[in-house]
Amino acid sequence: MFCPLCKVEYRFGFSRCADCDAELVEELLAEPSEKNPDISIADKGPAEDSFGRLRTKSLTKSVLTFGMHQFIGMYGIPFTAPIVFSLGFKFLLLFGHSYPRKTFYSVVSESPYFPVQIIFAVILGWLLGRVFRLRSMVWLWVVPLAILCYSVATRVLNPATVLTSSVVGQSWFSHYFGWGCRPADHCLDQLVVTLPFYSSLAYSMGVALSRKTLGFAFSQSKAHVRALWVFGLIVLGAVVIDLAISTKVSGWQPGYLLAAATPTGVGALLLYTGSTLHRQPVSST
Repeated sequence: MFCPLCKVEYRFGFSRCADCDAELVEELLAEPSEKNPDISIADKGPAEDSFGRLRTKSLTKSVLTFGMHQFIGMYGIPFTAPIVFSLGFKFLLLFGHSYPRKTFYSVVSESPYFPVQIIFAVILGWLLGRVFRLRSMVWLWVVPLAILCYSVATRVLNPATVLTSSVVGQSWFSHYFGWGCRPADHCLDQLVVTLPFYSSLAYSMGVALSRKTLGFAFSQSKAHVRALWVFGLIVLGAVVIDLAISTKVSGWQPGYLLAAATPTGVGALLLYTGSTLHRQPVSST
């Protein structure tokens, strides 16, 4: 199998190029010699135009795919991970036990290192990194790092921010990476600035881990397909349960749909990716 754009050869079982994201072909078309006088410029025009359109389409798709994963890393994971993690707490309600909200929120939002979001991001990156063959996915942390650096720099120059009031004697490191900024104290800098960096970095680490250890997934990876489906169903199930319990406790609110949109998209992406991988032709080798 060959990429029609960069001419790189792949073993049988792959369907798209890792660099160009173009459909692989079994054979490369023979390129006419530039010195052949029998080939006119008019004959070359349609082929060159088709090649240019293919490259533009491939580049556009790569940019859109990168933007999707950038959104997942920065915002999809911070919204989705707490809902999935809350399943363990909400199962207590099915058996008539009280819901320990304080314990739940202390883990998902009050802890400065956000372990729930980081673990979820590594798992999600490992699952999707073997399917989406974009090398740029390992650099998703660059944009949130730039935002974090800008926020730190502006806070050093102007300690009073729009997200929190200044605390006398507090270091910038404690504010962004320690216990100096907590939502309970009406401080949102870590949730808005630090958490997207953590989740994007962990997501990229999961992608890099999948590429280094097991390579790309293909049609024979039945276990990987099942993992994508199971993880996607867990995410969607968590969203449905969260909506049902929230509606039962507080009544229906229009904001519930907005809060559930991103986690639902992550779950649907996992199911779609698993189904796409499952439909790939199986190699006989």
